[in-house]
Amino acid sequence: MGLIDGWAKAASLAPSLANALARTSAAKWAAGIDHRANVPPFAKQTFRARFRSGQSRSGERVLLWPDTFNNHFRPETLLAATELLELGGFEVAIPEKQLCCGRPLYDWGFLDRAKRYLERILHALGKDIAAGTPIVVLEPACASVFKDELLNLLPERDDARRLLKQVLFISDFVAARLDRFPELWTGGSALVQPQ
Repeated sequence: MGLIDGWAKAASLAPSLANALARTSAAKWAAGIDHRANVPPFAKQTFRARFRSGQSRSGERVLLWPDTFNNHFRPETLLAATELLELGGFEVAIPEKQLCCGRPLYDWGFLDRAKRYLERILHALGKDIAAGTPIVVLEPACASVFKDELLNLLPERDDARRLLKQVLFISDFVAARLDRFPELWTGGSALVQPQ
């Protein structure tokens, strides 16, 4: 499970087959998952495959972080976040490369690999970090990597210190800019994960 980002990327090539395999006891055993557990299905198409950049080019640029789980299992969540941010007049971008914060690696003790993931992120986001671009995150585990573990693994990096200041939960980002969102929606349903 610590390598879920790689498995998810591979599964995105044939999600129906991956979903069928993931339901088998052998696959659950290999992944360290209890055989009685229900494994969430991979989406037919990832968020990254569905994302349309450049819908709103006139506003302030924000970088939306497409975490592994929402990208591969719940792309509708990231699509809804994109729509919300665009309604606020923001230009929504995502990293050019598929990146993972490496949070699952910590749980399995792969700290050297997690450090390499973070170095890759700092390199890939270099221009946005230097520009002070807000980085909007939906997944609390990813935010905790950027806010806590990042400096523990890369304490000497100035770009790491800047990045942690630029990372915001979507709720905090919107709350600080409510005037940009003239009318909040009522009704419907929401899936919420407490911080």
